[in-house]
Amino acid sequence: MAGHTVLDGTGVHRSQTVIGYIAWLFLCQGPVLPLLALARRGRPLFAQLKPVCGIGLAGGAISLLAHGLVMWAQAHGDLTTVAALRETGILIAALIATLPFRERFGRLRLIAGAVVLAGITVLELASP
Repeated sequence: MAGHTVLDGTGVHRSQTVIGYIAWLFLCQGPVLPLLALARRGRPLFAQLKPVCGIGLAGGAISLLAHGLVMWAQAHGDLTTVAALRETGILIAALIATLPFRERFGRLRLIAGAVVLAGITVLELASP
């Protein structure tokens, strides 16, 4: 995640516009996953996609919006603060998995959460 955040932060600062940077990211990365899925599943993929196509498109639109908001924040704010705030999403996802979905919050998830929390703390302490 750190590498991804640094690359996005650098890219969005060097690009002409936030929207242009996001458009190029999605244009270059977008076709890869469907092509991999088609290569792995073949023609049956289309039948499997039919009942979930709407929710998949909605999820893609929400992903685009979320990524766009992060890129906008990185372009207009302090990168370390934005990165720290962004990483809290991992902790929130762990809580959502545990509370509403009743997944186990085992030792591994606890350790991972502590590492993320330590990283957020380091980012916040390092920011000017």
